[in-house]
Amino acid sequence: MEIEFRMWRQLSTLALGLCASLSSLADTTAFTVAAATKGTSSSPVTMLFPVTRSGDIGYEAVLSYHTVNGTAAAGLDYDAATPGSVVVPAGSSANIPVTIAAYPSGGPDRTFQVVPDSATGIGPTPGFAAQQTFGAGARPLFVTGVDVNGDGKPDLIVANNFGNTVSVLLNTATPGAATSFATQQTFATGALPYSVAVADVNGDGKPDLIVANYGDNTVSVLLNTTAPGAVMPSFATQQTFATGAHPFSITATDVNGDGKPDLIVANSGGNSVSVLLNTTAPGAATASFATQQAFAAGLHPFSVTATDVNGDGKADLIVANYGSNSVSVLLNTTASGAVTPSFAIQQTFATGAAPYSVTATDVNGDGKPDLIVANNNGNTVSVLLNTTASSATTPSFGAQQTFAAGSGPISVTATDVNGDGKPDLIVANYGGNSVSVLLNKTAPGAPTARFAIQQAFAAGAGAVSVNATDVNGDGKPDLIVANGNDNTVSVLLNTTAPGATPNFATQQTFTAGTHPNSVTATDVNGDGKPDLIVANGNDNTVSVLLNTTAPGAATPSFATQQTFATGVAPHSVTAADVNGDGKPDLIVANTDDNTVSVLLNTTAPGSAMPSFATQRTFVTGGGPESVIAADVNGDGRPDLIVANYSGAVSVLLNTTAPGAASSSFATQQTFASGSSSNSVAAADVNGDGKPDLVVANRLDHAVSVLLNTTASGATTPSFATQQTFATGSIPASVTAADINGDGKPDLIAANFGGNSVSVLLNTTAPGAATASFATQQTFVTGLAPFSVTVADVNGDGKPDLIVANDNDNTVSVLLNTTAPGAATPTFATQQTFATGASPNSIVVADVNGDGKPDLIAANYADTTVSVLLNAQYLGIPSASPATGTIVHDYIFANGFE
Repeated sequence: MEIEFRMWRQLSTLALGLCASLSSLADTTAFTVAAATKGTSSSPVTMLFPVTRSGDIGYEAVLSYHTVNGTAAAGLDYDAATPGSVVVPAGSSANIPVTIAAYPSGGPDRTFQVVPDSATGIGPTPGFAAQQTFGAGARPLFVTGVDVNGDGKPDLIVANNFGNTVSVLLNTATPGAATSFATQQTFATGALPYSVAVADVNGDGKPDLIVANYGDNTVSVLLNTTAPGAVMPSFATQQTFATGAHPFSITATDVNGDGKPDLIVANSGGNSVSVLLNTTAPGAATASFATQQAFAAGLHPFSVTATDVNGDGKADLIVANYGSNSVSVLLNTTASGAVTPSFAIQQTFATGAAPYSVTATDVNGDGKPDLIVANNNGNTVSVLLNTTASSATTPSFGAQQTFAAGSGPISVTATDVNGDGKPDLIVANYGGNSVSVLLNKTAPGAPTARFAIQQAFAAGAGAVSVNATDVNGDGKPDLIVANGNDNTVSVLLNTTAPGATPNFATQQTFTAGTHPNSVTATDVNGDGKPDLIVANGNDNTVSVLLNTTAPGAATPSFATQQTFATGVAPHSVTAADVNGDGKPDLIVANTDDNTVSVLLNTTAPGSAMPSFATQRTFVTGGGPESVIAADVNGDGRPDLIVANYSGAVSVLLNTTAPGAASSSFATQQTFASGSSSNSVAAADVNGDGKPDLVVANRLDHAVSVLLNTTASGATTPSFATQQTFATGSIPASVTAADINGDGKPDLIAANFGGNSVSVLLNTTAPGAATASFATQQTFVTGLAPFSVTVADVNGDGKPDLIVANDNDNTVSVLLNTTAPGAATPTFATQQTFATGASPNSIVVADVNGDGKPDLIAANYADTTVSVLLNAQYLGIPSASPATGTIVHDYIFANGFE
């Protein structure tokens, strides 16, 4: 099969010739730091190192640096600034200040150096339209957004403290149009609900509601019974489960790695957090949770969130303690699959006065989640940068930095408001009836956070909770605010200017095995950086290249490949946590022996050397060419889906026990697809909460769609008979993404024989038993496009297309210009960027931690992978350090030089 396809490739090259055009790096800005000289005085003085820019200087940027001793010593001759950063305004220059120590007399000149490290740009100034308000219940205290009815639009969920209800407001806006929501529908909760979380409790693909009831020491669970596309939401009658005293905040996360969301509750009256493990059967109509286990927190914990603090793959707990001006961090020590949770004793870190809300996000792009706290009595937000070592048994955070918010900040969230790849902060100010937006100006990898001065936007009376979601489908995060004093929720649409023109730096290549024909990216060793995994077709191996790139670096770096044995002729590789231990395992489709290999990840967190258990192989159909992982039956475990050249897809349900040292999968079930199936993707085509299958059939010039009809928790998968939709000539790859912002996944196929990509907009009705798609629209790519993926390249919130062109050694980037809700997709003319020889596979990952998607291509013909860093808002520091000269031979008079 592979020889046949290679012949087509050669004929395509002979017939069409070679062409390539490279984009200039129009958005890149370069920094130069000049030398400086300063004489000493009888008191400390400041030496200024001038910083100048070239290239695109139309946006604000941050340059980070460190100092290096020469004949001058830090701490003696000058104050160390190791490292530091400086903001360089748009169209302007700046100075790096270094304080020179006082010297009472002359002496020899002494020198040191300032070394530029990394630089990054800051996107446009944020803007939001005037709020629109919608009625909620009595004293709404919390709001979040989720798609309740599967129509692809986020609906509003509000906890009404005085009404003992949750309100659900279905989103009725057309994409890109003015905001509109249906009149609230209310559902009974316990007494005095303070907070609501959303999670799929029973694995049926629908978001259920979980409410913390302050007044009766319970959590309510309301299972979602809303039909797909329904205009009226419905939820089962609440079930209540006991918590500690006065539960104030709730979140949901998988504590024990069994694939089910467990509940974590901050008990403000009990100075504790409760953990309730989820014991609900897949698809059950009744929720069940184990009896709470309580763990000590600080005084009056008001807020809880969960994140992996130490990179061991487990969700740790972070609690804001209102009464003790601190946050508690409890590291997760629960064994995979355990029926009782365990957490290490809390470690506390100081915050501002009366911390009311906490969230976690990677502020400085080093791959670690940092903590953000809203301090109610201090009118500030605290930022604590994560300094915890990988797999450490004790967490560590830098001392808090505080940034001014509005009056009485009571809720904080983080999202990228302006599309520059950095998480910005949004704060609800209860006393100011407003939300504050603080743009992130932190340099990549910096040990110090920087945020712009807040910009305030009016909300309702008593703004008490804020979250971010794309309300109108334009790809930008909008703000939703619960106003406790006027019984409303406010919606503020994001009007921030879109991102910059796409740019990618010249490729850097790294050696893989022979004929690498598939690449993926995942964090193998838990250090927060995406590593590269490559399937080597002629070596019967996968290569693992650990990412050693410094945060914000302008050049990527990877460790030498380590190889692991697979089956014969590995053609496709993906990663998923097969055994629920928090580590990504490898799954490989072996074309010539009709198997998939599963290699369980045994790499120690933070290790500089990857390790994987010996492969286990499982039988597939004939000529497996593509493999992906998705939870087919809603049991919380990733199942395997394989596209077989023989004209079928194989589905292998995951039967691996949580934490097991050996993987197990049920015998494949096969489902007919088209002729020469060579690529498979999973997406919820009809909005019923189940992953459907999309298959590219190269000889049919079509894609097949198989709707998932598997019952929740079933031990045998089932799919409806395929439906086929025409593409271009010889579709070699297929993926799915919401191109027009209507909440439905559309199909994108790379047409190897047509030098194009096809885009088929999804017109399937929610919950329909039959899929429908608009006729394909085609867009020109390079020669013989072999692989396609999507990513928001320019930060405008729309998925752009990235295509690997096998016969002209390029990747094409096509920016998405489709209007929200449009019935016809549109894309800008491709821009092409050089790769290695015969790129067969393309994947997207943030290689250098600057918050922007970088490109990785597997080059079949030259045993390499290419990495192209995203150069939008990319700053390139000069490779030359600047020398500072301290001059001591001055005569002082009255303390002046």
